[in-house]
Amino acid sequence: MRKKIFVSILVVALLFCSVTSVFAHPIKILFNGKEVKSDVSPQIINGRVLVPIRIITEKLGALVKWNDKHNRVDIDFEEIESQKNRISLLESALAPKDPLAAAKTWAEGVKTRNGALQYAVMSPQLREKLYAEFVGLNWTTGTSSPWIASYEINELSKINKETYRYEVLFTYTDSTKSSFTETKYITVANYDGKWLVSSLERIDIKGEITKVTYDKGGRIKSIFVEGDADSREGYDKANVLIGSETKIYDGYTDKELAPRVLKEGVEVEVTFTDDPVAMIYPVTAEAKIIRVIDEPQSKSIVYKNTSYGFNFYLPQSWEGYTIVTDQWEGLSLEGSKSGRVVERGPIISIRHPKWTARNPRQDIPIMIFTLEQWKSLQKRKFSVGAAPIGPTELARNDKYVFALPARYNYAFPTGYEEVERILEGNPLVPFENK
Repeated sequence: MRKKIFVSILVVALLFCSVTSVFAHPIKILFNGKEVKSDVSPQIINGRVLVPIRIITEKLGALVKWNDKHNRVDIDFEEIESQKNRISLLESALAPKDPLAAAKTWAEGVKTRNGALQYAVMSPQLREKLYAEFVGLNWTTGTSSPWIASYEINELSKINKETYRYEVLFTYTDSTKSSFTETKYITVANYDGKWLVSSLERIDIKGEITKVTYDKGGRIKSIFVEGDADSREGYDKANVLIGSETKIYDGYTDKELAPRVLKEGVEVEVTFTDDPVAMIYPVTAEAKIIRVIDEPQSKSIVYKNTSYGFNFYLPQSWEGYTIVTDQWEGLSLEGSKSGRVVERGPIISIRHPKWTARNPRQDIPIMIFTLEQWKSLQKRKFSVGAAPIGPTELARNDKYVFALPARYNYAFPTGYEEVERILEGNPLVPFENK
């Protein structure tokens, strides 16, 4: 017979500590140094702090159930250990050998509402984050109706050899045979030879930015996004707040972008933070992740360099730009060669159409290094320029590294702020030269 701990429904976990002051702010629960969110807030009664029992016992690894027949709460530690053992066996049996296999196993777990199957192919970090949720659901996810009829998996990007991102499109149906789709984005990474799901991402709104709001300091405070009103996924309109922790990515990659890329007409996908959302239409919520999917090409001018393999995206105001070519020189830092020019390469500067000799404006200089030259520069075999710091890498392809000279705008000429804003948007996009 399994050993159980029975407690009355009226019992709550007591933290036996003396309280000598009245708290002005809500009481927080920290587990191993991390705050735990609860739908029932802790309270101070008669000098003691009372916290909800479910959130504590589940964090300690117990299964908590309400027994309606006997009017009690059952706390079971042995059942949860048994479930862990079954999951461990399931994990060993599955052991996905490639990233797509991990994605398929996770998707099959979602389709069959099998929380243990989903959990078995998750990374340790994701398991820790979702463990209590799976326990609360008794390892059965989703709903019996509508149910998932099928799913489709598409690879969005190969971030590197060890990390892939996938789009999983679930098709739902019900007894009326109506259907709709829901999209999930997952990242699969290699953990010591095992391919595991490392992150799950939902989309709260997908659409076009129609308004950008700035604070008094000129920083972007929020964006208004409008999507497809007929979509069953997420919201069709939302006021998206830009917080200090908001991450902005270039499409489905992990390449971070500066907030200045968020302009009217740009298509984005937004995931809100896990904080509660006030259900006022249109919804207002802080963004956790913003993915910039597409920028209107009509509002950008592209300088394409086929010799070295890169595109550089410019605002429309730069139409009529000119290209100025020059050469950088690398001075040796080694022994008898010290001070001698040992390396050379091109500098391509994009010049604003309003530039004149009388009223010069800030250029956009791009230094070009071969991969070997860049490696030698990082090893301090030679230096470029008099500045104590070296050039900053902008991007690279299979042959060249593209870099920004150190202190390129030291004189602060007209237009240097605009160039800084352009560079913050990662406008240089390399391509492979065949």
